[in-house]
Amino acid sequence: MFKQLQDMALFTLVVETGSFTAAAKRAGLPKSSVSQRISHLEQELGLRLLMRTTRQLSLTFAGERYLVHCQEMMQASERASQSLQMLKASPSGRVRITAPAGLAVTLLAPIVTDFQLRYPEVSIEVYVSDTVTDLVGAGFDLGIRTGKPQDFTLIGRFLGLYPRYLLASPQYLSQVEPVTHPSQLEHHRCITHRAWSECLLRKGDETYRWLQTAHHVTDNLLYARQCAIAGAGITFLPSFLATTVVQQGLLQPVLEEWRAEGNELYLVYPNRTLNMPALERFVEAVMTHPLVTEYAAGPKAKR
Repeated sequence: MFKQLQDMALFTLVVETGSFTAAAKRAGLPKSSVSQRISHLEQELGLRLLMRTTRQLSLTFAGERYLVHCQEMMQASERASQSLQMLKASPSGRVRITAPAGLAVTLLAPIVTDFQLRYPEVSIEVYVSDTVTDLVGAGFDLGIRTGKPQDFTLIGRFLGLYPRYLLASPQYLSQVEPVTHPSQLEHHRCITHRAWSECLLRKGDETYRWLQTAHHVTDNLLYARQCAIAGAGITFLPSFLATTVVQQGLLQPVLEEWRAEGNELYLVYPNRTLNMPALERFVEAVMTHPLVTEYAAGPKAKR
């Protein structure tokens, strides 16, 4: 069937150009190949389409009828191409995204807002969960993840290395002795994330492996941040959740001279995803958005 469609297009070209020679030149084929394929098409149809003389070609009655349908096919092909070009110029459709709560609120929300202002025909579905979801199995187009994806069916676009900081509220810190060394953390109330049971802290050549307590554990960093703001203790937050609240004075850095390993964030998607203009545009919007680099800068204390 596919070869017959090609021969139908070739037949239309022969009629429009008026000769096998001109059609062969337009198609980039030898003249003999064009003549053979038209003859083969006639054999398959069981009808002669063209009358051949040494001076000219003319359509038979069957050829005239067949040409109408061939031209309709060519016009349909052209309309299909035009529709895709229009789709590229003004993408539409749906994009389904999954992201952990902290990133969804601080990073994804403003990116999606800016994207929809630019591409109003694209609908966005965002599923907020700190549980790592199987993108393909759950039917997601994109996800934001911590760490490079190990699944070979996923493509990972590096968003940046985001620092992590120990933070506490001014209220809490005013009630305790100054924290000058990580070994003191075991005597403090801490709100910890279940995925970060331990952390390596560095100060120059000195290192300290902090085994976080199980006194107050959560799987949601937004919850941990809110508890810390309320004075519940010391917590450990990535820069995209720390920057604003530190600038506002709601939280203060603890052990500023000690540095923890950062989070590598990736935009991940199945390797089949970027066959739709809307998805291509969204990936581009994420990778070029100012917030992708802004949050990696880390918090600066309010002066």
